[in-house]
Amino acid sequence: MIEIKNISKTFKNNKVLDGIDLTINQGDVVAIIGPSGTGKSTFLRCVDRLEKPETGTITIDGETQDLAHIHGKDLTELRKKTGMVFQNFNLFSKKTALQNVMEGLIVVKKMKKEEAERIAREQLKNVGLLDHANHYPRHMSGGQQQRVAIARALAMEPKLLLLDEPTSALDPELVGEVLDTIKKAANEGYTMLLVSHEMSFVRNVATRVIFLDGGKILEDGTPREVFGNPKNERVKEFFTKINRMEEPDYSI
Repeated sequence: MIEIKNISKTFKNNKVLDGIDLTINQGDVVAIIGPSGTGKSTFLRCVDRLEKPETGTITIDGETQDLAHIHGKDLTELRKKTGMVFQNFNLFSKKTALQNVMEGLIVVKKMKKEEAERIAREQLKNVGLLDHANHYPRHMSGGQQQRVAIARALAMEPKLLLLDEPTSALDPELVGEVLDTIKKAANEGYTMLLVSHEMSFVRNVATRVIFLDGGKILEDGTPREVFGNPKNERVKEFFTKINRMEEPDYSI
């Protein structure tokens, strides 16, 4: 079980996160949804300490870290347990797909090159890109680059996989291959915290859905509960607008 408590973050007098608490069970796929600009990505970045919150703690494997003050070895240990997949891939442009996946294993986990390469090849195979092991990012599509980024994160065997809108930078025709890769990882039992605007994907893959707005969690439940029977009026309004946008403008 992973416990995240009292995450608060302010930007220029705007309280983006206002004391967020979240408990995640092993194997859960928790999706965070809500309007743009409501702190969903900021929350993930605070959990991985890419953003410094004013307050907040995370407990993994019974070990609690103060996210507002963590540094040095404690921060390194935290990032061994969390794996971040970014919107824009964040691959090293001058390293091959294989080298990108190996990097964290060698630098962070201090693994020998031979063992790191074995694991990296295994993960590239899992995402269907072993034949692209020696390709550089510039020679791969956006979807392929994101699958390499997922392989890189999974190679570290994270206790919590963080996915920050992993398909938002992709052309529509490439979204499916990345979502299939994430779904496969979910089926293998990885614990995930996922920010996504792909509502149909969230419905089908998430075991739990969080609706975030105004720095607060307004709704928390199964996809059936949150999408089908939200209790909060703001959440009802959000889905009414979403459903209206998805309706055709005309019919023949």
